Amino acid sequence: MTSAQTSTPVMRRRLGGMLRHYRNEAAMTLAQAASCVGWESTRLSRVETGQYQIKEQEISTLLAAYAVSDPEVTGELTRAAESSVRAWWVAYSDILPRAYADSIALENEATQIRAYFPQLITAMLQTPAYAHAIISSSPRAETQKDADALVQVRQARKAVLTRATGPVALRTVIDESALHPRSGSTSDVMRDQLLSLLDMSERGNVSIRVMPLDAPVHSGLTSNMTVMDFRHPWPSLVTIDHIRGGVFLDQPADVSAFSEAFDAVYDAALPVDDSREVIKKYMKGNSHDR
Repeated sequence: MTSAQTSTPVMRRRLGGMLRHYRNEAAMTLAQAASCVGWESTRLSRVETGQYQIKEQEISTLLAAYAVSDPEVTGELTRAAESSVRAWWVAYSDILPRAYADSIALENEATQIRAYFPQLITAMLQTPAYAHAIISSSPRAETQKDADALVQVRQARKAVLTRATGPVALRTVIDESALHPRSGSTSDVMRDQLLSLLDMSERGNVSIRVMPLDAPVHSGLTSNMTVMDFRHPWPSLVTIDHIRGGVFLDQPADVSAFSEAFDAVYDAALPVDDSREVIKKYMKGNSHDR
């Protein structure tokens, strides 16, 4: 994990959860583990729940006490204690719900993102005009007021896909119905959006598949889903967006269930090359030629 995200609550909670996991594997009580770093058990408990920061040396001492010798684990967890760089989304903290800010922090740490949003183009692939049309459609006056800033946030999130070092791998499925121009939107907005999809699909780390209108019933019909995978030893997790923000699921059984559901959706969609051809036809206005 990089230092830019460690000050966020979700990163502290994940680090604390990993330390608790290794303590439990070592069959040590809070009091026994806390004594290794000269703490009271209440302080370690607060570290494990993400309420307190922890220093690199303290992490190293705890991992040694837990007999964790894997250099990847030690390296990842000790780097997670750094906090010298300010995360870019902090500048938008007055308009970002906590769950949204947490999701952005996680995107920046992910190695792979698998995303499916019924009826919409994946947020990380939206053009500014398309994103503005979607965000402005919210019935909440506050969201409409902050639409321009929220569009800026959505565009800034794309940087993880194009960064020079370690770009995130994105696998996404887009419903064919989402390729139709929305009522009230101009043809230019949709054409630019589809062209952007084609451009992004040329990147080796971005895989876009289209779910055809005549696809059989599949596991993605009931929910949007985003599955994020991370470097070892960080566990994968799932985010589900809803009208009031979103929820995170990190229990292994939940992550496994959504991973299987996404893979089923991905397999049910058109292959990548066929999907590109469908997008091209919609961009040219020939959506009925398949």
